[in-house]
Amino acid sequence: MGWLRPALVIATLLGAAGVWMALLSHVDVLGDRIPAVALDAYRTASAAAPGVADGCEVDWRVLAAIGKVESDHGRVGEERTLSRDGTIRPPIRGAALDGTAGRQAIHDTDGGVLDGDSLWDRAMGPLQFIPTTWSELGRDGNRDGHADPDNLYDAALTAVAHLCTREPGDYARRADLRRALISYNASERYANEVLGWVDRYAARTERELMAPG
Repeated sequence: MGWLRPALVIATLLGAAGVWMALLSHVDVLGDRIPAVALDAYRTASAAAPGVADGCEVDWRVLAAIGKVESDHGRVGEERTLSRDGTIRPPIRGAALDGTAGRQAIHDTDGGVLDGDSLWDRAMGPLQFIPTTWSELGRDGNRDGHADPDNLYDAALTAVAHLCTREPGDYARRADLRRALISYNASERYANEVLGWVDRYAARTERELMAPG
C-alpha cells in the first residue's frame, strides 16, 4: 500500500470556483507550512474515512492539498483566526454565483441561512462548499453536534464524503485521484494544482510542515 492510499471546495466546479482562482497567484506566500489545528483536522478526517463509505481511504495530504488551494488552510484574504476546535473567523465566502465574471448563476437555495446571501449562492468555508452540497454531504467532523462549513474538522470530513461518494476509487492511483478532484472542481488546472501540493507535502515530514505557534 502506497502512502497515498490512507485515508477535493467544495464541492463541485460551482463550489470551489470562488477562492482558489484568487489563490493560484500567491500559493507560495506562506510556503508549505500548515497550522497545527488544520493538520490535525486533515489527519482526523483521513482516519475517519473508512466510516464514510465502504473502501473509502483518503490520505491526509490530499485533504491538506485541497485546503491549501482552496483557502490556504483558512488564511486567505483578510486576517483570520483559527480556533482550537477548527472554526475560522471571520467566515470565508466566495463571490456571489450571479453569472458574472465567468461564474455560473445559482440563485439562492438556502434563504441565506448558510452563506449569508439571500439572492445568490456562495461557496463557503475553508474548503469552499456551496449550500446545496453542504446540505447533502455536510459532516460533523469535530463531534460538537453541528456540521459547520466554517469549521476545518467538519469541512475536511465533508471533503472526504465528497470524494468517496461522488467519485469513489483507489486514490493511490493518480488517475483515480485526478478524477475525484475534477468531480470536486471541474477543472484540469485545479486538479493539477492540488496534485502538485500533494507531491510537495509527501516530500516533507509532518514536523517540517507544521507551522510554528
